[in-house]
Order: sequence, then C-alpha cells, then structure tokens
Amino acid sequence: MNSGGRTIRRGIAANYALVVICVVLLGAVGGYLTYTTHVDPGTTTETRESSSWQSSGAFSHQATVVNGTTAFSKGTVLRNRSVYFRELSPTLNGTFTYAYKSQDGNLTTETTVTLRYRAVEASDDGNRTTYWEVTRPLTQDRTEAVGPTERATVPFSTNASAAIERAQRIDAEHGNTPGQLDIAVVARVDVSGTRNGQRVDTTNTYRLPIVAGGSVYRVADPGVVTASGSQTQRETVPAEYGLLRRAGGPLALSLAVGALLGLLYARHTERLSISEAERRWADYRTARSEFDDWITTGQLPSHTGEPTAITVETLNGLVDVAIDTNNRVIEDVSGKEYVVFVDNRMYRYEPPAEPPTGGDPSEYNSDDHDVLTDQAEPETTNPSQLQAAPSEQDTPTDN
Repeated sequence: MNSGGRTIRRGIAANYALVVICVVLLGAVGGYLTYTTHVDPGTTTETRESSSWQSSGAFSHQATVVNGTTAFSKGTVLRNRSVYFRELSPTLNGTFTYAYKSQDGNLTTETTVTLRYRAVEASDDGNRTTYWEVTRPLTQDRTEAVGPTERATVPFSTNASAAIERAQRIDAEHGNTPGQLDIAVVARVDVSGTRNGQRVDTTNTYRLPIVAGGSVYRVADPGVVTASGSQTQRETVPAEYGLLRRAGGPLALSLAVGALLGLLYARHTERLSISEAERRWADYRTARSEFDDWITTGQLPSHTGEPTAITVETLNGLVDVAIDTNNRVIEDVSGKEYVVFVDNRMYRYEPPAEPPTGGDPSEYNSDDHDVLTDQAEPETTNPSQLQAAPSEQDTPTDN
C-alpha cells in the first residue's frame, strides 16, 4: 500500500465512528430522496388553462369613383385603400365585422356605428383636451345572436369629403380651436351572454379614423383588432422532479450501502489495522516534513574520530537536541541516518524502514524492521570531516 493509501487508512481507522455516521447519513438522505421521488412522490397543485377565447373587430371599406379621370373611369370601385380622392370618390362605404372564437358560446351583440367629429389637443403630460365633440349615427342599432363560428356584420356609408367640411365648420363656430380635428367611424359593440360557460357582459369600441389631406382623405385602418382571455382551473397532479434528484437519490443510497459494507468488512478482516511499523514510519515522515528547516543533507565521510555516540529514538527528539544546542541536524545523503554534533558527542537517529507497499498489513512483522535491533556499533564521524550538501540555509554569503 502506498503512502497515500496508508494515510487514508489511518484517517479512517482513527475516525471510524465518524466515518460510519457520515455514511449512514448519506444513505438516509439517499433513501429519503429515492422513496419520495420513485415510490411515493406525493402530489402538487397546478393551475392549468381549461378554456380560452379571442374576439376580433375589423373594418373593410371602399369608395366608388363618381367623377371619372384618365386614371380612374367612372364606376371604378377602390377597395381598402389608405388614400381616397375627395372629388373623385367622396363617399366611403364599409362594413364592420365582429367575431369570436371559443370552445363554446352563445353571445348576443348590439352594434352601433356612428361618425364622430371632435377637436382634440394632446398635452406634454400625455393627457388630452377635447374642445368639442359631435356624433352622428350612420346605422341603426343591430342586434344579432352570434356563435363561436359566426360573425356579426354592420354596413355603413358616409360622405367623407362632406364630413371633413362639416368638422371644419364646427371648429370655426368655436373660433378655430388650437386642437386637431379628429374624424372617425366608431363601432360600439355591446356583448352579452355566455362564453366557455362564463357569463359575459362587456362593451368593445373600434375606430376607423378619417384624416383630411388637401384633395384626398386618408383612412387609418387599424386592421383586425383582437382581445383574448382564458379560464383556468386548479388540479392536483403527481409531483415531478428533475433529473438530478431522480438519479442522485438512488446513486447516494447505493454508494452509502456499498461504503458501509466495505467499512464493516475492512474492520472485520482487520484491514484498517495499523501495524507498529506503519505507525513508526508515519510518525517519522511527519516529523521529517515538519522540521525540514532544521535539517541539512550532507555526505558523511569515512569515520576517523570516535566521538561519543548517543542514539535518539525519534527524529523529534534529535531536532530538540539541535534546537537546544543551536546546531543543525545532518541527514546522510543515503537517508539512513541523521546526526547532530555537540562538542565531542554525536547524537544520531536511524529512521525506520518503509513498510511493504503490498500485502495484508496484519501479516507485516514490525519486529523485523525495528531500528533498535542488536547490530554492530556504527562507525562514528568527526564533525570536521563532514561535507554538507549546499542548501539555501547553509550556503555561505560573501561579505
């Protein structure tokens, strides 16, 4: 097992109860999400459109040429144009049509078409000032029963050229107001009855403006003007969840079950047990990393002197000696020995052998690699003959 694996195993072994609790919590969350998503998702209330409707009002118009010209012979019918001629075709004829669409309905329409004259001035704040207003009926009120596929039509006719002259005369009677003359064919539709099972009682107004322009008059046809609406109802439906929850719940549950079984098996087979050799090796590597600033790598030459050798059991203890005596720890380039020279004494430490990287840790006999085994006395090194490898801490500086 490599050092990373040993570190993980040590962490799990040291915090086994906490790891098991975390795995159980993960499984509980995964189980809850799985049950509430796939087994009993519950219900939710949604608002859905049950029916809809749309009404429309539109004008069609035409003018017949009564004074023929080179371009337009007498009797020519000009249809749905934006501009007509006051002298050639003064009379504007048209039809207003109202219709609606819905799932079902039974409506009664009462339509009135009038010609409205007025002088209006718009202000900077968006409001309008109406100086005067006069209306003249173009048709008698027409009442019709209209179904969802039927139309209510009302014809009308007005002399547009004469209407422009009349509006100018009325404005002159009021001293030629600063307002703008506004002439329009206005269709008012009173609608009553039922539509999609709902009671309807409303009034809709549609306008067809006529604008004077010298020898012509313009018809500002708005096209088809529509209104729409819908009816909604609340329904209880099964709750639906996103892909993350649908897949995440079972995945978390599966991982938790697998991890828990693995932990129980590892503990039962003592695969989480840490051997004495592994513990000693881990302590050594931790100390080596922690006290790196106090350690210098050097070449220990052949031993010529015989200073008193004192063996220290841990690298931490050897570093304490170096700190107390203001010396550095020398690590042999082979990595098999650390020493500190203090006067005629040498303090030394031999690191433990790295445990095997494979096999069952319980089968590893730490006694075979104990650093304090009986062996030949090591040769000693005279501090004057020590050759230190250059490092940032030990390289001399030119003064």
